[in-house]
Amino acid sequence: MSGDPNHSLSGDETVRRVKGMKKKSILFLIRGGICLSFSALFFYAAALANGGLKERTPAAIEAYDVRGLDVSMAQAEPFGEGESFAAAGVGELAQAEPFGEGGAFAAAGAGELAQAADEAEDRSVLAYCQVTTPNYGARANLRFREGEYFSADASAGLEAVMPESLAKELFPEGGEGGRLKINGREYTVRGVYEDGGVLTQLGSGKIPVIYCSGPADPKAPAEHLLIGAEAGKTAQQQKQETAVALRTPLEGETHDLESLRKLGESLLLLGFFSAGLWFVLRLCVFSHRKLIFAYECKEPGARRGFDAFWGLGAFLAAVIVFLALLQLVRLPAVYLPENNIFDFSYYGREILSGIQRMNADGRIRDFSRICAVYLCAETGCLILAVPLFWAGCRRLLDGAVLLKFLRDIQDLVPHKR
Repeated sequence: MSGDPNHSLSGDETVRRVKGMKKKSILFLIRGGICLSFSALFFYAAALANGGLKERTPAAIEAYDVRGLDVSMAQAEPFGEGESFAAAGVGELAQAEPFGEGGAFAAAGAGELAQAADEAEDRSVLAYCQVTTPNYGARANLRFREGEYFSADASAGLEAVMPESLAKELFPEGGEGGRLKINGREYTVRGVYEDGGVLTQLGSGKIPVIYCSGPADPKAPAEHLLIGAEAGKTAQQQKQETAVALRTPLEGETHDLESLRKLGESLLLLGFFSAGLWFVLRLCVFSHRKLIFAYECKEPGARRGFDAFWGLGAFLAAVIVFLALLQLVRLPAVYLPENNIFDFSYYGREILSGIQRMNADGRIRDFSRICAVYLCAETGCLILAVPLFWAGCRRLLDGAVLLKFLRDIQDLVPHKR
């Protein structure tokens, strides 16, 4: 029979098919590895975006009104002592007094566009200047390349801090200690803060922001308040407490920046949860197959019991893995619908609101817009990472199953002598 040409042709065809299947399995493994590599890259990018969101935005609740709140800088200034509070505006700074426990908030008034120049006035750049209390930098979460935020020492004179990009234009050899002229006033540059990454700059205005100390109109209204976020309290509660402390109602928009920061972390965990669901589904499929084999097996005995055992074990493992993954998902309640969490129109409106916030052009430095940019970037990375993870796992599984099948039939393949 070994000399039968038909048998020899069938054997050659089988060998060719086996080789083709082997190449196919290797391609599956390579494609799976590539998909998982890109998935890991996008997950890493999402984690970086989440980290940038926390580093570049304040943990605070913001009350904002473009026309000015019913709070003057003179009212806000007495509460501006220590790192628990910061104020920025065009009002003259008064001697601050401690606000007390649980009353941390920050105030900022409307700034103004002005030409900022070096001492010799050889270089001049249009900038947005804002008078602040000494602790505003800590509340706004500014990070410094040179120096630090100016102090509360009135004897130090007029001082200012500027962004890194502006410092390079006006003081190429280093900004700290330089003399800066703004609207006829001369300031000492106390520090140079980081501009932030690409996402921070996309969420900010193109005009650099200079924070400075100094006198101005004490009746100028505060543009916004930054209220230090406290655990266990809603944004509205903290806004009302601040209004009571200031003895005036606080109208205008409320932006819960702390919840946006938490939302970024929740989105990242939701991405890991979605990726982990692949293993849950595979365990469920494996369990279903084993239980069906056990049910359809007509010969009672060890084989039937073995299939049933593996089927039930896989189902129990799927439940445990799902419950463990479920612990990762913690979305802030403020971003969930009140009556129906599957109200997709609600989520659509929230997404549209975030996009509109990104396109808003009314403020030079808008923390909520910066948050929206980071959240959109993080979400985009996760949308790419999860399907790639599923595809990579599927390809690896297909490749592994095919290789196992080839090993099982290896002894059955006839070899031509």
